[in-house]
Amino acid sequence: MKITLPVLIRQPRRMGDAAAFLLKYDVWLILLAMIVAASLFTPNFLTSLNIANLLRQTSIVGILSIGQFLVILSGGFDLSVAAVMALSSVILASYGGENLWLAIFAAMAAGLLLGLANGLFISRGRMAPFIVTLAMLGIARGLAFSVADTSVMLRNESFGGCDISLGVLSMPAMVWLLAALLLQLLVRGTRTGMHISAIGGREDTARLAGVRVARVKTLVYAASGVLAGPACVLFVARSGSGMPHVGTGWELDTIAAVVIGGTDLFGGEGSLPRAMAGVIIYMMIRNVMNLLGMDPYLQDMLKAVIILAAVAFGLLRGRLER
Repeated sequence: MKITLPVLIRQPRRMGDAAAFLLKYDVWLILLAMIVAASLFTPNFLTSLNIANLLRQTSIVGILSIGQFLVILSGGFDLSVAAVMALSSVILASYGGENLWLAIFAAMAAGLLLGLANGLFISRGRMAPFIVTLAMLGIARGLAFSVADTSVMLRNESFGGCDISLGVLSMPAMVWLLAALLLQLLVRGTRTGMHISAIGGREDTARLAGVRVARVKTLVYAASGVLAGPACVLFVARSGSGMPHVGTGWELDTIAAVVIGGTDLFGGEGSLPRAMAGVIIYMMIRNVMNLLGMDPYLQDMLKAVIILAAVAFGLLRGRLER
Protein backbone atom coordinates (compact mmCIF):
# COMPACT_ATOMS: atom_id res chain seq x y z
CA MET A 1 0.00 0.00 0.00
CA LYS A 2 1.28 3.41 -0.97
CA ILE A 3 1.58 5.84 1.87
CA THR A 4 1.47 9.55 1.04
CA LEU A 5 2.77 12.13 3.40
CA PRO A 6 0.93 15.42 3.72
CA VAL A 7 2.72 18.28 2.07
CA LEU A 8 3.07 21.28 4.31
CA ILE A 9 2.84 24.48 2.34
CA ARG A 10 3.64 27.71 4.09
CA GLN A 11 0.77 30.05 3.47
CA PRO A 12 1.63 33.73 3.17
CA ARG A 13 0.60 35.70 6.19
CA ARG A 14 -2.32 37.97 5.62
CA MET A 15 -1.82 41.50 6.70
CA GLY A 16 -4.08 42.53 9.54
CA ASP A 17 -6.58 45.33 9.19
CA ALA A 18 -4.60 47.58 11.52
CA ALA A 19 -1.35 46.96 9.67
CA ALA A 20 -3.04 47.57 6.33
CA PHE A 21 -4.50 50.83 7.65
CA LEU A 22 -1.12 52.00 8.94
CA LEU A 23 0.53 51.07 5.65
CA LYS A 24 -2.09 52.94 3.63
CA TYR A 25 -2.12 56.12 5.67
CA ASP A 26 1.40 56.04 7.14
CA VAL A 27 2.51 59.34 5.60
CA TRP A 28 -0.54 61.23 6.84
CA LEU A 29 -0.24 59.69 10.30
CA ILE A 30 3.44 60.66 10.45
CA LEU A 31 2.53 64.20 9.39
CA LEU A 32 -0.12 64.41 12.10
CA ALA A 33 2.26 63.04 14.73
CA MET A 34 4.92 65.53 13.62
CA ILE A 35 2.50 68.44 14.00
CA VAL A 36 1.49 67.32 17.50
CA ALA A 37 5.09 66.75 18.60
CA ALA A 38 6.30 70.05 17.10
CA SER A 39 3.51 72.00 18.82
CA LEU A 40 4.42 70.41 22.16
CA PHE A 41 8.18 70.99 22.01
CA THR A 42 8.16 74.34 20.18
CA PRO A 43 5.44 76.72 21.39
CA ASN A 44 5.94 79.04 18.39
CA PHE A 45 5.33 76.30 15.85
CA LEU A 46 1.53 76.56 15.53
CA THR A 47 1.48 80.34 15.20
CA SER A 48 0.03 81.67 11.95
CA LEU A 49 3.28 83.51 11.24
CA ASN A 50 5.38 80.34 11.46
CA ILE A 51 2.90 78.21 9.48
CA ALA A 52 2.82 80.84 6.73
CA ASN A 53 6.61 80.98 6.74
CA LEU A 54 6.85 77.17 6.63
CA LEU A 55 4.53 76.93 3.63
CA ARG A 56 6.37 79.76 1.88
CA GLN A 57 9.71 78.01 2.36
CA THR A 58 8.21 74.68 1.32
CA SER A 59 6.75 76.06 -1.92
CA ILE A 60 10.00 76.26 -3.91
CA VAL A 61 11.29 72.86 -2.80
CA GLY A 62 7.76 71.55 -3.32
CA ILE A 63 7.64 72.64 -6.97
CA LEU A 64 11.05 71.07 -7.60
CA SER A 65 9.84 67.92 -5.84
CA ILE A 66 6.91 67.63 -8.27
CA GLY A 67 9.40 67.24 -11.11
CA GLN A 68 11.51 64.88 -9.02
CA PHE A 69 8.41 62.80 -8.28
CA LEU A 70 7.66 62.35 -11.99
CA VAL A 71 11.26 61.32 -12.68
CA ILE A 72 11.42 58.84 -9.78
CA LEU A 73 8.02 57.41 -10.74
CA SER A 74 9.47 56.66 -14.18
CA GLY A 75 12.40 54.78 -12.63
CA GLY A 76 15.08 57.50 -12.67
CA PHE A 77 16.07 60.55 -10.65
CA ASP A 78 17.26 64.06 -11.43
CA LEU A 79 20.29 65.50 -9.64
CA SER A 80 20.22 68.72 -11.67
CA VAL A 81 16.88 70.23 -10.58
CA ALA A 82 18.34 72.75 -8.12
CA ALA A 83 21.23 73.75 -10.39
CA VAL A 84 18.82 74.35 -13.27
CA MET A 85 16.74 76.56 -10.98
CA ALA A 86 19.87 78.50 -10.01
CA LEU A 87 20.72 79.12 -13.67
CA SER A 88 17.16 80.23 -14.41
CA SER A 89 17.19 82.60 -11.43
CA VAL A 90 20.40 84.27 -12.61
CA ILE A 91 19.01 84.66 -16.15
CA LEU A 92 15.80 86.20 -14.81
CA ALA A 93 17.57 88.61 -12.45
CA SER A 94 20.22 89.62 -14.98
CA TYR A 95 17.87 90.49 -17.82
CA GLY A 96 14.58 91.14 -16.04
CA GLY A 97 15.33 94.82 -15.58
CA GLU A 98 15.08 95.46 -19.33
CA ASN A 99 12.23 93.16 -20.35
CA LEU A 100 10.68 91.19 -17.51
CA TRP A 101 8.44 88.87 -19.52
CA LEU A 102 11.17 88.08 -22.00
CA ALA A 103 13.52 87.27 -19.10
CA ILE A 104 10.90 84.96 -17.54
CA PHE A 105 10.46 83.22 -20.89
CA ALA A 106 14.25 82.85 -21.26
CA ALA A 107 14.56 81.43 -17.73
CA MET A 108 11.86 78.83 -18.35
CA ALA A 109 13.26 78.04 -21.80
CA ALA A 110 16.66 77.35 -20.23
CA GLY A 111 15.04 74.86 -17.84
CA LEU A 112 13.17 73.23 -20.71
CA LEU A 113 16.31 72.87 -22.86
CA LEU A 114 18.40 71.38 -20.06
CA GLY A 115 15.55 69.03 -19.11
CA LEU A 116 15.19 67.95 -22.74
CA ALA A 117 18.93 67.32 -22.90
CA ASN A 118 18.68 65.10 -19.82
CA GLY A 119 15.79 63.19 -21.32
CA LEU A 120 17.41 62.69 -24.72
CA PHE A 121 20.72 61.48 -23.31
CA ILE A 122 18.91 59.05 -21.00
CA SER A 123 16.22 57.80 -23.38
CA ARG A 124 17.96 57.92 -26.74
CA GLY A 125 21.56 57.59 -25.61
CA ARG A 126 20.76 54.80 -23.11
CA MET A 127 22.87 56.52 -20.47
CA ALA A 128 22.38 56.14 -16.71
CA PRO A 129 20.28 58.93 -15.11
CA PHE A 130 22.87 59.31 -12.36
CA ILE A 131 25.66 60.11 -14.83
CA VAL A 132 23.60 62.35 -17.10
CA THR A 133 21.94 64.46 -14.39
CA LEU A 134 25.15 64.71 -12.37
CA ALA A 135 26.90 66.07 -15.48
CA MET A 136 24.01 68.44 -16.09
CA LEU A 137 24.30 69.65 -12.50
CA GLY A 138 27.88 70.72 -13.23
CA ILE A 139 26.93 72.28 -16.57
CA ALA A 140 24.03 74.27 -15.11
CA ARG A 141 26.08 75.51 -12.16
CA GLY A 142 28.93 76.45 -14.48
CA LEU A 143 26.60 78.37 -16.78
CA ALA A 144 25.04 80.12 -13.79
CA PHE A 145 28.43 81.34 -12.57
CA SER A 146 29.33 82.31 -16.14
CA VAL A 147 26.28 84.56 -16.38
CA ALA A 148 26.98 86.08 -12.97
CA ASP A 149 29.73 85.14 -10.54
CA THR A 150 27.78 86.56 -7.61
CA SER A 151 24.23 87.45 -6.63
CA VAL A 152 22.37 89.66 -9.11
CA MET A 153 19.73 92.13 -7.96
CA LEU A 154 16.59 92.32 -10.07
CA ARG A 155 15.98 95.97 -10.84
CA ASN A 156 12.36 96.01 -11.90
CA GLU A 157 9.73 97.63 -9.69
CA SER A 158 6.87 95.96 -11.53
CA PHE A 159 7.97 92.51 -10.40
CA GLY A 160 6.05 91.49 -7.33
CA GLY A 161 2.96 89.69 -6.16
CA CYS A 162 4.53 87.45 -3.54
CA ASP A 163 3.04 89.63 -0.79
CA ILE A 164 -0.47 88.48 -1.76
CA SER A 165 -1.78 85.95 0.73
CA LEU A 166 -4.95 84.10 1.69
CA GLY A 167 -4.66 83.39 5.38
CA VAL A 168 -1.50 81.34 5.88
CA LEU A 169 -1.33 80.63 2.14
CA SER A 170 1.06 83.05 0.45
CA MET A 171 1.29 83.42 -3.31
CA PRO A 172 4.25 80.95 -3.57
CA ALA A 173 2.29 78.37 -1.57
CA MET A 174 -0.76 78.81 -3.80
CA VAL A 175 1.36 78.42 -6.94
CA TRP A 176 2.88 75.22 -5.50
CA LEU A 177 -0.53 73.75 -4.64
CA LEU A 178 -1.91 74.67 -8.07
CA ALA A 179 1.07 73.03 -9.80
CA ALA A 180 0.61 69.90 -7.67
CA LEU A 181 -3.10 69.78 -8.54
CA LEU A 182 -2.44 70.09 -12.28
CA LEU A 183 0.25 67.40 -12.22
CA GLN A 184 -2.00 65.13 -10.16
CA LEU A 185 -4.63 65.40 -12.89
CA LEU A 186 -1.95 64.49 -15.43
CA VAL A 187 -0.65 61.49 -13.49
CA ARG A 188 -4.03 60.02 -12.55
CA GLY A 189 -6.27 61.21 -15.34
CA THR A 190 -4.32 60.65 -18.57
CA ARG A 191 -2.74 57.81 -20.45
CA THR A 192 0.65 59.50 -20.17
CA GLY A 193 0.48 59.27 -16.38
CA MET A 194 -0.27 55.55 -16.61
CA HIS A 195 2.67 55.11 -18.99
CA ILE A 196 5.04 56.87 -16.56
CA SER A 197 4.13 54.41 -13.80
CA ALA A 198 4.33 51.47 -16.21
CA ILE A 199 7.85 52.42 -17.32
CA GLY A 200 8.98 52.75 -13.72
CA GLY A 201 7.44 49.40 -12.79
CA ARG A 202 8.94 47.36 -15.63
CA GLU A 203 10.35 49.16 -18.64
CA ASP A 204 10.67 46.12 -20.92
CA THR A 205 7.08 45.08 -20.29
CA ALA A 206 5.87 48.62 -20.96
CA ARG A 207 7.78 48.68 -24.25
CA LEU A 208 6.24 45.35 -25.32
CA ALA A 209 2.81 46.74 -24.44
CA GLY A 210 3.30 49.51 -26.97
CA VAL A 211 4.39 52.34 -24.67
CA ARG A 212 6.74 54.83 -26.33
CA VAL A 213 9.33 54.59 -23.59
CA ALA A 214 11.86 57.03 -25.07
CA ARG A 215 9.19 59.64 -25.71
CA VAL A 216 7.69 59.41 -22.22
CA LYS A 217 11.10 59.52 -20.53
CA THR A 218 12.07 62.60 -22.52
CA LEU A 219 8.79 64.24 -21.56
CA VAL A 220 9.34 63.47 -17.87
CA TYR A 221 12.80 65.02 -17.70
CA ALA A 222 11.64 67.99 -19.78
CA ALA A 223 8.81 68.54 -17.27
CA SER A 224 11.32 68.43 -14.43
CA GLY A 225 13.37 71.11 -16.16
CA VAL A 226 10.33 73.27 -16.93
CA LEU A 227 9.21 73.18 -13.27
CA ALA A 228 12.51 74.80 -12.33
CA GLY A 229 11.10 77.88 -14.10
CA PRO A 230 8.23 78.76 -11.73
CA ALA A 231 10.44 77.77 -8.80
CA CYS A 232 13.06 80.30 -9.90
CA VAL A 233 10.40 82.98 -10.48
CA LEU A 234 9.11 82.52 -6.92
CA PHE A 235 12.64 82.56 -5.53
CA VAL A 236 13.60 85.77 -7.35
CA ALA A 237 10.28 87.40 -6.41
CA ARG A 238 10.89 86.57 -2.75
CA SER A 239 14.57 87.43 -2.53
CA GLY A 240 14.75 90.12 -5.21
CA SER A 241 17.85 88.54 -6.70
CA GLY A 242 19.23 85.59 -8.62
CA MET A 243 21.99 83.49 -7.08
CA PRO A 244 24.24 81.05 -8.96
CA HIS A 245 24.84 79.07 -5.77
CA VAL A 246 21.24 78.86 -4.60
CA GLY A 247 19.76 75.43 -3.98
CA THR A 248 23.00 73.59 -3.31
CA GLY A 249 21.94 70.23 -1.91
CA TRP A 250 18.26 70.73 -2.71
CA GLU A 251 18.37 67.90 -5.24
CA LEU A 252 18.93 65.47 -2.36
CA ASP A 253 16.23 67.22 -0.34
CA THR A 254 13.69 66.65 -3.11
CA ILE A 255 14.62 62.98 -3.41
CA ALA A 256 14.40 62.46 0.36
CA ALA A 257 11.07 64.29 0.59
CA VAL A 258 9.50 62.30 -2.25
CA VAL A 259 10.69 59.00 -0.76
CA ILE A 260 9.39 60.02 2.68
CA GLY A 261 6.06 60.52 0.91
CA GLY A 262 5.94 56.84 -0.02
CA THR A 263 7.23 56.94 -3.60
CA ASP A 264 9.20 53.82 -4.50
CA LEU A 265 12.82 54.86 -5.01
CA PHE A 266 13.09 52.37 -7.88
CA GLY A 267 10.01 53.69 -9.67
CA GLY A 268 6.61 52.40 -10.66
CA GLU A 269 4.65 53.29 -7.55
CA GLY A 270 3.84 56.56 -5.85
CA SER A 271 1.21 59.17 -5.11
CA LEU A 272 1.76 62.87 -5.71
CA PRO A 273 -0.37 64.02 -2.72
CA ARG A 274 1.62 61.68 -0.45
CA ALA A 275 4.85 62.93 -1.99
CA MET A 276 3.83 66.53 -1.24
CA ALA A 277 3.01 65.47 2.32
CA GLY A 278 6.55 64.09 2.45
CA VAL A 279 7.86 67.49 1.39
CA ILE A 280 5.97 69.14 4.24
CA ILE A 281 7.31 66.57 6.72
CA TYR A 282 10.87 67.09 5.55
CA MET A 283 10.63 70.89 5.63
CA MET A 284 8.84 70.77 8.97
CA ILE A 285 11.82 68.96 10.49
CA ARG A 286 14.09 71.75 9.26
CA ASN A 287 11.68 74.36 10.57
CA VAL A 288 11.56 72.80 14.04
CA MET A 289 15.35 72.52 14.16
CA ASN A 290 15.60 76.24 13.34
CA LEU A 291 13.02 77.14 16.00
CA LEU A 292 15.02 75.15 18.56
CA GLY A 293 18.19 77.00 17.56
CA MET A 294 20.02 73.82 16.61
CA ASP A 295 23.56 74.09 15.30
CA PRO A 296 23.60 74.22 11.45
CA TYR A 297 26.25 71.50 11.22
CA LEU A 298 24.17 69.24 13.42
CA GLN A 299 21.18 69.99 11.18
CA ASP A 300 23.15 68.77 8.16
CA MET A 301 23.99 65.56 10.01
CA LEU A 302 20.36 64.99 10.95
CA LYS A 303 19.27 65.66 7.36
CA ALA A 304 21.67 62.94 6.21
CA VAL A 305 20.22 60.54 8.79
CA ILE A 306 16.70 61.43 7.62
CA ILE A 307 17.65 60.63 4.01
CA LEU A 308 19.00 57.22 5.05
CA ALA A 309 15.96 56.53 7.21
CA ALA A 310 13.61 57.55 4.38
CA VAL A 311 15.26 55.17 1.93
CA ALA A 312 15.26 52.33 4.48
CA PHE A 313 11.62 52.96 5.35
CA GLY A 314 10.70 53.02 1.67
CA LEU A 315 12.34 49.64 1.13
CA LEU A 316 10.58 48.23 4.19
CA ARG A 317 7.23 49.61 2.99
CA GLY A 318 7.73 47.94 -0.40
CA ARG A 319 8.48 44.59 1.24
CA LEU A 320 5.42 44.80 3.46
CA GLU A 321 3.17 45.68 0.51
CA ARG A 322 4.53 42.76 -1.51
